[in-house]
Amino acid sequence: MDISMTRRRFLAQTGKAALATGIGGALLEACGTTSSSSSGPVTLTYGWWSNGPTKDNAMLAWVKEFEKTQPNIKIKAEILSWPSYWTKLQTTTAGGNAYDIIGMASSQAGTYMDEGAMYDLSTFSGYQDAIKNLRQTDLTLCSWKGKQYSLPVGIYVPLVGYNKDMLKQAGIPFPDPVTPMEFSAFKTMAQKLVKKVNGKYTQYAINVNDLGPLYASFTAMRGGQFYDNPVNPTKVLATTPEAIQGLADYQSLFTENLNPPYAEMATGAWGTGDTDSLITGKIAFARMGAFDFADIISKNQQDKIGAMPLFSINGKQVTIGNANSFGIFKGSKNPQQAWEFLKWAVQTGPDTTYAKLSDVPSDITAFSQMSTYLTPQVYVPTLTSATKGFQTDVITPHLQYGTDLLTVITDLTNGKLTPEKAGQQLVQKGNVDLA
Repeated sequence: MDISMTRRRFLAQTGKAALATGIGGALLEACGTTSSSSSGPVTLTYGWWSNGPTKDNAMLAWVKEFEKTQPNIKIKAEILSWPSYWTKLQTTTAGGNAYDIIGMASSQAGTYMDEGAMYDLSTFSGYQDAIKNLRQTDLTLCSWKGKQYSLPVGIYVPLVGYNKDMLKQAGIPFPDPVTPMEFSAFKTMAQKLVKKVNGKYTQYAINVNDLGPLYASFTAMRGGQFYDNPVNPTKVLATTPEAIQGLADYQSLFTENLNPPYAEMATGAWGTGDTDSLITGKIAFARMGAFDFADIISKNQQDKIGAMPLFSINGKQVTIGNANSFGIFKGSKNPQQAWEFLKWAVQTGPDTTYAKLSDVPSDITAFSQMSTYLTPQVYVPTLTSATKGFQTDVITPHLQYGTDLLTVITDLTNGKLTPEKAGQQLVQKGNVDLA
């Protein structure tokens, strides 16, 4: 999924430790790569990150469906909070005892792929048959330097959810669910949703914490790009006119007080930037995604929460997200059995079920039929529209860049840096980090 403020901080704190662990090379060779040839029962470990109890329970039930197809393979699944999951994965890949089946978000995958912590799946029997109905763009986001380290089950495409009651109270019509709203029009509307009492803000228009790198989205909407290549970039292009304006667009959400202060986005009264922010009654707009749909249904919130695509600029809309996938730990003692799970997960039937609980499916058939099975159906046109503007978040093994990026963006949103100065610092520091 995207790197929110909280997630970027987590990476900044743990990145140096991850690089110091040396998860590739001799360590992986020492772990061994041979598969258990026993036909007896095998238990595989499996890891993923949490999106709340409704989705987590649905994922556990999904895994049980695989066990019905393979009576001799049992799966011990563990679902942890986002920071806890990546902390454990860093530690266990270094220690040689990571999950057999590794849940992977492409935005976090650079280090693991670059260090060879997972198998090149193209070497497994039946690989071509397994990928024949997967979208090539999704597969590309799970590969590195010519090797296929994981198989995609879906792409994370963020939407913008909104609190219908708050818009009604402000006399604001609901946004079009398919056609992206111009960013300038959004900001004009957003002013009506900000409240200040006795010098203190009590309501904001939006919480962008979980909406990913909006400065990069805005840059792309203005016809530029933030990196020379989002996959394993070597240069940051943050001093181009388009990037400077994209940084200014992002900064304006904070300097015009449409969004909570950067340090408060993920904690306290404003929620974390997902649908939890919307139900506070203090945030009108926030991120939502397909992984929220089941929870919205279970809480009967579909009449309270609306959805629209991310904004556009001059008619161009770009939604930055990532591919979610499964890989096999290079130190697994049962890689062939883990491969059976991966092959199952990317089939049309299982991927359709996965889509109901998480993401836009990577299977071509499941993708083409989304409107027939996703619920609440009212959100499907919005999801389909947003998918058209999908671009990947940056994928890099250079974790120091995440530390420097967080520092600069924090100073930008706090008004300590102009967009021009922020762009200069990102280029100066980023190009060293990415070299």
